[in-house]
Amino acid sequence: MKTGRWFTWIGGVVLFLTGIGHCSRIVDIQKLIDGSTMKPPLDAILKACWLAFGGEMVVLAVIAVAASGLEKGGRIVLLCGLTMIANAAMLLHFVGPFFGVYISAIVAVFFLAGGWMQGQKKA
Repeated sequence: MKTGRWFTWIGGVVLFLTGIGHCSRIVDIQKLIDGSTMKPPLDAILKACWLAFGGEMVVLAVIAVAASGLEKGGRIVLLCGLTMIANAAMLLHFVGPFFGVYISAIVAVFFLAGGWMQGQKKA
């Protein structure tokens, strides 16, 4: 397997596991909601966004890894990397610096490197 594909696979595995972990924490979110003054419909919106974001991570990881196996899939992997940059920027803006921002940025670097390497012409 070429280096670019390895980068994409590493980023994909990290993102996939992060997405699964994120979705599994919905129970903790429910406990926080129960202990807060949050009222409907905001509680349902928070839970839906929480699960949607975790699902996005899982699906984006699968797309990037699948695209890395295509001849011209480097462009798709680059788009996945740009999506992760957008996620990191949004999280940084609204939540501030925390673990999720760093993971998003690291995965973005892996995807951008993998997509760029895959897009290079073979000599």
